Amino acid sequence: MECKKAVVLLMRKFSLKLGLLSILLCFFTSAAWAEGFGLYEYSARGIALGGAMVARTPDPSCVAYNPALLTRLPGTHMMLGTSTVTPSGSMYTNLPGGGEVSTKLKDSTWVMPHIYFTHQINDRLTFGIGEFTRFGLGFEYPENWPGRYNIYSVSMLSASLNPNLAFKVNDELSLAAGVEGVFVNLDLQKRAPLTIPGVGNLDVDSNIQDAQAFGIGFNLAAHYQFNDQWAAGVSYRSSIKTKAFGHTEFTKREYTGAPEGKAIADAAFEQNFNNGQAHATVILPESVSMGVSYSPIPELSFEVGAIWTRWSSFKNLRIYLPNGVLSESRKDWNNAWRLNAGVEYQALDWLTLRAGYVYDRSPMNEMYEDYLVPTDGRHIYSAGLGFAWDNWTLDLAYAYIDAIGREYDYNPQRGVHKSKANGHTNIFSMSVGYEF
Repeated sequence: MECKKAVVLLMRKFSLKLGLLSILLCFFTSAAWAEGFGLYEYSARGIALGGAMVARTPDPSCVAYNPALLTRLPGTHMMLGTSTVTPSGSMYTNLPGGGEVSTKLKDSTWVMPHIYFTHQINDRLTFGIGEFTRFGLGFEYPENWPGRYNIYSVSMLSASLNPNLAFKVNDELSLAAGVEGVFVNLDLQKRAPLTIPGVGNLDVDSNIQDAQAFGIGFNLAAHYQFNDQWAAGVSYRSSIKTKAFGHTEFTKREYTGAPEGKAIADAAFEQNFNNGQAHATVILPESVSMGVSYSPIPELSFEVGAIWTRWSSFKNLRIYLPNGVLSESRKDWNNAWRLNAGVEYQALDWLTLRAGYVYDRSPMNEMYEDYLVPTDGRHIYSAGLGFAWDNWTLDLAYAYIDAIGREYDYNPQRGVHKSKANGHTNIFSMSVGYEF
């Protein structure tokens, strides 16, 4: 009887820890194809130029890159398109007992649509609205891989709706302000080992389903045209506070140990691992984008820029469970810079050539690293074509993300082995525009 009570007590403590860890991972994951969980692929032209779209001659996607450029779009414009993201990578894990295991990401493709509409109200005011993706992630390892106790599958989908009003102060200066609503949906799967001393081990699968959140923020932007050749722009997006609610399901998986112990493990699981709801407050970080463009001739333009993201807002994560338990976990992420450059050349009246480069730093604190950010920075190489005829435009782009492999130290408390990651990502994008 005393043994049974001890097992039940152990199960209750373990169930609480697993619930806390699962929900924490779900709401604070990071993209396999972006540093942190920020995304910057707002249009095909923007992808081809490495995101260097803050200061140069605009198209309707300036709603996402720098809304102050709206005043330089006469008339009415519309653009829609999509980007597909295909991550690929491997994790090389050193097992505690010796030997190395290589694990590949499962094949997957993620789709990010975008749509923009702009309208010039008068000589000074222009309205623009866009739907695009600023946050997201997605990858899947085999469910029995060595790091399954940290993570093996995650999907984060988001959509931003962002109306803006831009004001032309004079021929040189334009300002803009907008409101951004963000909807987020998350799914996550991981495992945890349930160890009953002297009996055996039971793998428990934790599945977070349809964790949804919505929040509202604001953005401000400015653009200054010094002359026909030089221009500069800056765009600020505020942090967005959201409250996410999700449903957790637990499932029994593999059991290893004495056959007579399986009944004890099964009974303890049924008694203590109950499906239920949980919620957490999620703060999406603020960022500042800036750029300077130079056009030596009308057909040729260069832009260099940077994005600063305040990832340091991830210090303490608070998780609230249905039983009233409050859990805090320390992250201490670092602020990070993303540096970019892009060149555009109009070779013919109907054909434009583009190329870009990005260096993206990782915000992860090495003291709290996990498999949700399997990179230590990224190099991104991109190119694209622009076609124009009558009132129509068609933009095509390709980007190759070369991830800098992250090396992990053994951390059993976080389910992390001594290991090294490497990987790359392919992005294809297409945008179609029309001027009314």
